[in-house]
Amino acid sequence: MRFTVFAFAALAALCASWLASPAAFAESTISCPAGQYDMLDWLTMDSDLRGSNFLNGNNNPIYTVLDTANSKFYWIKGPNGYPWDINLYDGTYIYQWITEYDWNYPHTYKKFYSNTNMPFVPRCATAGSPGWSIAVPPSGTPFNSVYGFYGSTTNNNCSLDTTKNLNWVVNELWGPYSEHLGGNLPDPLQTLVISYRHGCTKNANGSYSCAEKEEFHLAQRYGWVQWKHFNGSCDGSGNCTWANDKTSTFNQMTPGSTSPDFPCF
Repeated sequence: MRFTVFAFAALAALCASWLASPAAFAESTISCPAGQYDMLDWLTMDSDLRGSNFLNGNNNPIYTVLDTANSKFYWIKGPNGYPWDINLYDGTYIYQWITEYDWNYPHTYKKFYSNTNMPFVPRCATAGSPGWSIAVPPSGTPFNSVYGFYGSTTNNNCSLDTTKNLNWVVNELWGPYSEHLGGNLPDPLQTLVISYRHGCTKNANGSYSCAEKEEFHLAQRYGWVQWKHFNGSCDGSGNCTWANDKTSTFNQMTPGSTSPDFPCF
C-alpha cells in the first residue's frame, strides 16, 4: 500500500508539472516590449516537455523540435520523423518555410522560394482583433508568396520541379482567447491564433477576398494545439463567409519523441 500511494503521488506530481499554469512556465526566447508576445515561445512546446513528450491528436500527432543552432523549428506530424512543417526565424520574424508535398515521401516538399519571403508572425507581436497583420503580394521584395514543389515520389531526387504563388496572402494575429480543447491539457487554455489567408484578390477598397483560410491555435507552454481550414466565399468588398471543413486538435500530452527525417537538407 505504501508503494502504491508513493507511486500515485509521483505520477500526480509529474502530471502537475506539465498541467500547471502556462504563465508560470513562460519560456522567454527574446526580450519583447511590454504588451507584445514572444511568438517563438507560443509556437513551440517548452524545452522541459518537448524532449520526451508530444501532442497526440484526432488526425495526427505533433512533435516539436527546436534547432537553435540553425534558427529553425520542426512540427513533425508522424513518429517516423516526417511529414513536417519547418519554419525559420531571426530577430524580427518567424517565417513559413517548408511543408510536406506527399505525406508518405520525405523526399518531396513545398518550400517558400527564397526561404524568408513569407513572414508568418513577428518574433514579438501584438495580438488583438486582429493585432499585427501583413498583406504579402504575389511577387516583389522582400516578401512574396512564391513557393516551389521539390522532389519525386519515384526516386530520391530533391530538385525543384515547378514554382507557383498563392496570390495575395494575409496573415494576422488574434487573441488571446480562452478555449476548451479537451484531452489532458489545462481547461480552459489560453491561446493566440495566427490567421493565414491565401488565394486572395486585392479589392479596389483595399480589402482582400480570399479563397482559403487556415488558423493556427497556439498555447504558450504547449505550442501548436489546433489547426483549422476554411473555404471562403467573398464579395468584391472583402466581406467573406467561411466554411470550416477540416479541424485537427492536438490535445493529448503523450510520452515519446522522434527526430526529423528530412533527407533533402
